[in-house]
Amino acid sequence: MTLSSVSRRKFLKTASSFSLPLLSLGTPASSLSPNEIEVTRHNVRLRNLPRSFEGLRVVHLTDIHHSKYVSFNTVYRVVELANRQKPDLIVMTGDYVTWSKKYISPLCEALKHLKARFGVYAVLGNHDFRVDAEAVTNALERVRIRVLRNASEKIENKGESIWVAGVDEYSYGQSDITRALKGVPNSLTRILLAHNPEIISHASKHQIDFVVAGHTHGGQVRLPYLKSLNILTQPRQEFLEGFVRDGQTQMYISRGIGKVVVPLRIFCPPEIPVYTLQRSYKVA
Repeated sequence: MTLSSVSRRKFLKTASSFSLPLLSLGTPASSLSPNEIEVTRHNVRLRNLPRSFEGLRVVHLTDIHHSKYVSFNTVYRVVELANRQKPDLIVMTGDYVTWSKKYISPLCEALKHLKARFGVYAVLGNHDFRVDAEAVTNALERVRIRVLRNASEKIENKGESIWVAGVDEYSYGQSDITRALKGVPNSLTRILLAHNPEIISHASKHQIDFVVAGHTHGGQVRLPYLKSLNILTQPRQEFLEGFVRDGQTQMYISRGIGKVVVPLRIFCPPEIPVYTLQRSYKVA
């Protein structure tokens, strides 16, 4: 099953969602300039979420694409805005750089300032593999960002725990959820970091509770009345942003931060989602 086949399933709507642009708080999303960053807020109800994790605030960064199209100052703004949300946990889902290894070091110089009570966790994206997966991994690890390459990590709080797992790039055939979940009890809440949202059907088979993904840029360029250009960067994908559900697995696709192919975003502002975890989600 691909993400396109999930189009016949219902969208999962958030109980509460609103957005805050970086420069002018309170401005409606429709009036954002292409370079303003939306902070979108979502309540995510999870089965078996331990009581001590009720209200956990998770900030999601993806598709930064530090390059000639996305400056160091933009990356630093993203870090500043992420920290402003006072996150308990920060998760990052790949494509940190584009084109050249020369962008890796300055990117991490900014990312090292990310602050979260339970740490920062990351996976790699297709552009990271194109540039140099090992170099990106090592640079992130040097600034104390845990890179989950088909691996998982237990997060503990007051004697209770949840698990954060991460997989390598799906489009390159390197995602291994079975390996990532090795030793993780099915009874505990499991959050999966994945760059490519096409992985949702596999995540559903493994009964993952919540998947965070990016990759699509939300289409990046959206031109009214020209639907074919709405999905400039991902022409085969129908779902480009927001919540999708497959069985008991919820997934959020972020529009991300950066730009590829063309150096602009049109009617598709960059996004930083903030998820507040809540207990007792029931599938409709």
